[in-house]
Amino acid sequence: MPVTFFGQRTMANPLLARLAQHFNCPIHGTRIVRLPGHRFRAELTEEIVPVRDAAGKVDIPGTMQKVITVIEGWIREYPEQWLWLHRRWRPEDHA
Repeated sequence: MPVTFFGQRTMANPLLARLAQHFNCPIHGTRIVRLPGHRFRAELTEEIVPVRDAAGKVDIPGTMQKVITVIEGWIREYPEQWLWLHRRWRPEDHA
């Protein structure tokens, strides 16, 4: 599913939003932050409220954009801790 990530179009897997739509369950972001002294802190976000259409159904593209925006904020906060294991931006994403 196309989303905007760091100002560029790319693709995101819509599974998270589809699960929220199907099960009507809350979405929370989870991350691990590295701390000095070989320590770590686990963080859970407040609920990421899904975007809904006029009928109240979870809007998959809008919800995925909201989730990706949270992830982008995490990366901006601790860029030195970010690792991505695949090509995030591909030429076909910009077609």
